[in-house]
Amino acid sequence: MQRLRTILATGGLALGLTALAACGATTEPTATLAPVSTIAPTAASRPSTAPSAAVSVAPSAAVATRTTSAATATTGATATRAATSSIATATRAGSPVASVTRAASAGTVLPPQAVTNLQQIGNSRQAWVFSGFSVAGLSGDLSPVFEYNGGNQKVTLSTSGANIEAYQVGGQLYVNTPVVGVVQADGSNPLATPAQTLFATPTALLTALLPSNITYTPGTTESINGRTAMRYTASVTLPDLGVVNPSLAGQSGTAATTAWVDTAQGYLVAMTANITSSTASTTATARLDVTDVGQVPAITVPR
Repeated sequence: MQRLRTILATGGLALGLTALAACGATTEPTATLAPVSTIAPTAASRPSTAPSAAVSVAPSAAVATRTTSAATATTGATATRAATSSIATATRAGSPVASVTRAASAGTVLPPQAVTNLQQIGNSRQAWVFSGFSVAGLSGDLSPVFEYNGGNQKVTLSTSGANIEAYQVGGQLYVNTPVVGVVQADGSNPLATPAQTLFATPTALLTALLPSNITYTPGTTESINGRTAMRYTASVTLPDLGVVNPSLAGQSGTAATTAWVDTAQGYLVAMTANITSSTASTTATARLDVTDVGQVPAITVPR
C-alpha cells in the first residue's frame, strides 16, 4: 500500500509537471513569471539574469544611441543646409553691389588717368582742331585726324598750303608724296620731319594740358561723342608755350581746360583748352574729340 501511494504521488507530480509544461508552450511569459531569482538566489541564477540584461538594456541603449545620432545628424544637416542656403542667398543678394562699385569707380577716374586708359586701349580715332597754333611748320586753323590700331598710326591733315598723309607701321615712317605716292620716309623726304612732329603732337599736348599734379573739379554727367561722360574742369599753368607755337618757347601761360571722361570704361572722350600767354598777347584753343574706340580697322601702308 505504501508503495502504491508513492507511485501515485510520483505519477501525480509527473502529470502536474507535464501539464505545466504544456501551459508554458502555449502561453506568452509575462513579467510576473520572470523573477526566478526569488526561488534560487544562487550562482545558478546568473545564466538567466545575464541574458535578460543583454536583451533589455543593450538594445535600448543602441536604439537610444541611434536615435540621438540620427537626430544630431539631421539637426546638423538641417543647420548646415540652412546656413549654406542663407550664405548663398546673401551672396546672390549682394551681387548687384559689385556693379554699383564698378560704375562708381569708373566715374571717379581723373583726366590724367583717363588719358593713360585711352592710350592703353590703343584703338581709336582722335580728331583735333587747333586755332592759333603752329604745328609742324603749319599755322592757322588746323584739323589733323589721328587713327590708332595695335601700335600703328595714321595721320591726315589738309590745309591750304599742304596735304599731309603719313603712317607709322611696324616702327617705320611712311609719307604720301604728290609725285610717287606712299614711300618710306628718310632724311631726303621734306615731309618726313612734319610727319614726325605731327605724330608726337597729341602726346605732348595731353601731357601739358592734363597734367597729374593739379586739382580737377568734377561737374555734371553729360552725353558727348555718343558716350556718357563726367565733365572735369581745371586751371593749368603752362611753363612753356613752345608746345603751342615754337616761337613762344620760354614763355609761360595758363590754360582753362575741360575734359570729359567716359563713366563706363574710364577713358578720355573729349577735351577743350583755352590758352593764354602770360603777357596776354597770344591766345590759342585746342579741341579733341575721341570716337570709334575699338572700331578702327587695321592700319597698313597703301601700295
